[in-house]
Amino acid sequence: MKYYVVDAFTDTRFGGNPAGVVIHENLTEEFMQQFASEVRFSETAFIKIIDDLNFEIRFFTPNSEVDLCGHATIASFKALLDNKNVHDNGQYFIKTLAGTLPVYIKNSFIMMEQAEPMLGETFEDYEVLSKIFNIHKDLIGDERCSLVPQGASTGLWDIMLPVKSKKALYDIQPNFKELAEFSSNNNVGGVHAFTLDTEEGTALCRNFAPLVGIDEEAATGTSNGALTYYLFKNGVVKEFDQEYDFLQGYSMGRPSRITTKLIHPNNPKVMVGGRAVILTRGELI
Repeated sequence: MKYYVVDAFTDTRFGGNPAGVVIHENLTEEFMQQFASEVRFSETAFIKIIDDLNFEIRFFTPNSEVDLCGHATIASFKALLDNKNVHDNGQYFIKTLAGTLPVYIKNSFIMMEQAEPMLGETFEDYEVLSKIFNIHKDLIGDERCSLVPQGASTGLWDIMLPVKSKKALYDIQPNFKELAEFSSNNNVGGVHAFTLDTEEGTALCRNFAPLVGIDEEAATGTSNGALTYYLFKNGVVKEFDQEYDFLQGYSMGRPSRITTKLIHPNNPKVMVGGRAVILTRGELI
């Protein structure tokens, strides 16, 4: 079995978000969870090759399985390219707990189509959010747009949390125990905090998911896919087939660039992608 460590959503080593990738034939669920707990990446992907175009991928955090993971998918296809299971400038399909989704590779840039985008309930108790994130309630929202915290999903549910400035975003210091409890009570994986106060990219982001064992993540594909749809429904991004860049991980010293694209105007979907760098490869014995 081949094992890789891949930095996703970056073109330099030690940037982006690292993921473990295992290409296997028939590992048990128990082994997958134990292995993910041992290596302790935010997600480890386990790939089973179905045929030349189709792959089954399961994603595990250190303490649970999740339906979908953007950065681990990008890492997976970087590993599959290296192992010559896929080829550049091709289209493939992954079977996940969030459904069967297409993945496209063009000049080593990997893009995946996300699951059906959805918006959920809004969260207007700013006193609670202020307490959990240790920011003043008046810093929640946006100076130019009427944005409120709201659940969103393109495969995994997160709460989109707008804040008014870059400083406010970087000043966030969550109470992770309270955030995990809040996430569990509201049936979400975590909270994706963001600000439009940026001169580069569409938004600056930070992602917190202590409920699934990830206090903070350097690059989150599914969350930025959900954020793209949230911003589209709020009139912030409007163009289809145009690339939007989201910057994440800067607060952790692991700068990441996540590229998204709205497709199918009559039935909107979101694509998420980026580049990746292999840090190491080996055999799993």
